[in-house]
Amino acid sequence: MWRTRGLLSAGSPSLAGVTEQLELGRKRRGARSAKPPSEITDVLPVARVAVDTGLVHLDRPFDYAVPVTVADGAQPGCRVRVRFAGRQVDGIVLSRVESSEHEGRLAQLATLVSPEPVLSPEIAVLARAVADRSAGTLYDVLRLAIPPRHARVEGETAGDPAVPPSRPEPGLWEQYATGPAYLQALYDGRAPRAVWSALPGPGWPAEVALAVRTCVAAGRGAVVVVPDARDLT
Repeated sequence: MWRTRGLLSAGSPSLAGVTEQLELGRKRRGARSAKPPSEITDVLPVARVAVDTGLVHLDRPFDYAVPVTVADGAQPGCRVRVRFAGRQVDGIVLSRVESSEHEGRLAQLATLVSPEPVLSPEIAVLARAVADRSAGTLYDVLRLAIPPRHARVEGETAGDPAVPPSRPEPGLWEQYATGPAYLQALYDGRAPRAVWSALPGPGWPAEVALAVRTCVAAGRGAVVVVPDARDLT
């Protein structure tokens, strides 16, 4: 056998030994990186997930198997991480079901980011409608509709819910012919549509506050939209 500096011939025993060592190293690395699959839960074992694929033609839910380790927390509306196209991406669980139409073996949920639900069914339906109307993707809309995660806040102990205030009297709304009836509709949980022209004077913020307090007294929330920062103040 003849060898040159830095070069071994194919028949060299030394080269064969190096090759075997390289192959053994690859096998060991593969053994370390390969994780055994987790046990899948028996209760609603399939999660339908909105995945941040970034691709318009893949704008649909994908099914993933739910491991026992995250089954309690991976509820509809929760953030997860899933494996998609060879990488881990963000996702939100839309629902949990008994079975999948996918014929092959389902990939598992990779990580439960948080057991805190951030997406309600109503917002999910609305986001889908907005995406369809604007020719966008569901996850693009959800990214704007759902506030960013704050892990520190999630870790804080939630306090007792505030006691709703007492229902206020109509007050300034009695100046309007149907003002008290409007407040009654708000208190009853209805969704009245009204056009209101406030009477001249500085009292309109107090009238808005009465309407809001009426909603809160009924156990509901309220959002007030005003033209500018001065009105907000």
